[in-house]
Amino acid sequence: MDWTVAKILEATGGRLLQGSPDSHVRSISTDTRLIEPGSCFVALIGENHDGHRFLDKALEQQAAVLVVAQRRPEAQLPTAGEAAVVEVPDTLYALGELARYCRKQVSIPVAGITGSNGKTSTKEMVAGILSLKHRVLKNQGNFNNLIGVPLTLLSLLPEHQAAVVEMGINVPGEMERLVEITRPTVGLITNIHPAHLEGLGSLEGIVHEKTFLWEGLGAGHPAVVNLDDELLVKSSRNLKGPLVTYSLNNPSAHVRLAGAVKVQEDASVYPLVLGGEKREVRLPVLGLHQVQNAVAAAAVAWAMGEAPDTIVEGLSRHLPVKQRMQVHHLPDGGVLIDDSYNANPGSTYAAVQAAHTSSGGHPLLVILGEMRELGSTSAALHHELGIKIAKLGVSYLATLGGMGAEIVRGAKEAGMSDTDCRSFGTHEEILSWLRANCPAKAWILVKGSRAMAMERVVEGILKA
Repeated sequence: MDWTVAKILEATGGRLLQGSPDSHVRSISTDTRLIEPGSCFVALIGENHDGHRFLDKALEQQAAVLVVAQRRPEAQLPTAGEAAVVEVPDTLYALGELARYCRKQVSIPVAGITGSNGKTSTKEMVAGILSLKHRVLKNQGNFNNLIGVPLTLLSLLPEHQAAVVEMGINVPGEMERLVEITRPTVGLITNIHPAHLEGLGSLEGIVHEKTFLWEGLGAGHPAVVNLDDELLVKSSRNLKGPLVTYSLNNPSAHVRLAGAVKVQEDASVYPLVLGGEKREVRLPVLGLHQVQNAVAAAAVAWAMGEAPDTIVEGLSRHLPVKQRMQVHHLPDGGVLIDDSYNANPGSTYAAVQAAHTSSGGHPLLVILGEMRELGSTSAALHHELGIKIAKLGVSYLATLGGMGAEIVRGAKEAGMSDTDCRSFGTHEEILSWLRANCPAKAWILVKGSRAMAMERVVEGILKA
């Protein structure tokens, strides 16, 4: 965007307290550490921080514009010198309006991706496919919320030919707002599982909020539907626009598996049908859930007009996303699977299943941190997960956190012994237990919610 103060005022509906509307603006930022001279600083207010405390810092970094909230303490507005000051009712909403204004200036296709599990991996796969022939914008990391999505769109350049935008939500209303900002031309909901139940309440609440993505698609824009998820199939029946379907086992899907998945070293190989054409895919990542992500990505790319050969090549070049089924080979011949970025019941069981299938008879140690944001059902969901893991027949199970103890309780009820199944209070205790008990050439899976920092266990294993 060729921003000016006038365009910022037009986009946000703000009030100019000082400065010239004709002044040019280099970029938009919410972080004073990233401000360039001549940029606009939007002072966001969060639970644990207030950007208005850093207005002086923004001016020291030569910000040209400050976007501030009406209800800020007056002491938080410094003498701005030559910088323009734009006042808005809500700076987070204003950030979204700036991104929405930017999005409206371009007519490129935009894939919107949400769901309980697999959003980031699927986003990376779709972007990888499209990038073979197009200049593609995508979220960096998991910049998928009401701050990250606007910042992603604000980085649109004239040379971008497509965008892939991951959308994550925690509470009602967020998806509707993200769709309003992003204006996607194709929408995918990967699946519905118990996640963020504290904010969304129930599976039905998750469906209600997630499907705003489909409902917000413009006329003629396709919704991509997972036929293996009954809740999504049911919700899709009310949609008036075109549908592109995918499945691991439903022969009526437009994009689907056409045979068994073969596990090779660090890869999954399977036949894929894309609108009647059959291709073999070699996906360099483990796990049936990652295959499902890849089939979803293929469906999105196919809905966007990409050819089957391009889709297969793009998937073959996919690299595992950091801390998401990332494989490390250990000096003793063992394998460490780092899936430590985040966790909910569905994604955790899928990861354990994948590690169990891939381990090929080697001892499998499963190390899990507790799963957060599950509300009043948390204890029951952890307990149920423990039962399911024990029934798979893993060799050892170690957990971290209070709710991790519920996983252990379930596993013991399902037959695991006290020596093979333990709960710990710290990362260091888990690492000490591993040093004493890990067999040679074992496979180790590490997973847990973001707040549990399970990457510390991964780092400890790799340093050993």
